[in-house]
Formats: sequence, structure tokens, C-alpha cells
Amino acid sequence: MRVLNILIRIGRFVFFIFYYLKELVLSSLYVAWDIITPKDLFTPGIVEVPLDLKTDTAIIAFANLVSMTPGSLTMDLSPDKKKLYVHAMYLTDKQEFIDKMKNELEERIRKIFE
Repeated sequence: MRVLNILIRIGRFVFFIFYYLKELVLSSLYVAWDIITPKDLFTPGIVEVPLDLKTDTAIIAFANLVSMTPGSLTMDLSPDKKKLYVHAMYLTDKQEFIDKMKNELEERIRKIFE
């Protein structure tokens, strides 16, 4: 049973790599497009993202992956480790941003690390 759980986590990790590379390429293209075009799409903002992750490893992975994605930067983690503060370069809708972070990135990380 333990071997099966390890294989499932490895499979989730492999799928996560492809998901994250897709997100990385898309966000890089968006930032590059904003730089080379005369119209400025820049709408910065700071968002408080509530965290459901329990382990330090999962929280660190989440925070680092957010920072490695062009257009976003992890600023701080609350002392109780329940909120992550993120600066986003292209923030049009805070709730949409939070939902994407929680439903896509955080959920995938939770399945790998917890």
C-alpha cells in the first residue's frame, strides 16, 4: 500500500511539472508582450491568499513557485501560516486571482506534499 501511495505522488508530481511549465510559459509570454507593446497592461496589487496547506514543505513549495512565476512575488507569510501575501503585476480581479491560486496551484501542491 505504501508503494502505491509513493507511485501516485510521483505521478502527480510529473503531471504538476507539465502544468507548472505551461503556466510559466504563458505568464512569461504575457509579461514579454506587455514589455514590447506600447499599451501598458500593468495593474499591480497585493493579495492576501488564505492557505489550507499544513506542512512547512508544502507552504515553502507554494510560496517559491508563486515567486518563480513571472508577474507575481511572494511578499510575506502570516505568523500563523494561514495567509500568504502576494504581489501581482496583473491584478484585475482579486477573487479570481485567489481562486486560481487555491484551486489550481495550492490544490496540486497539497496532493503532492500532504
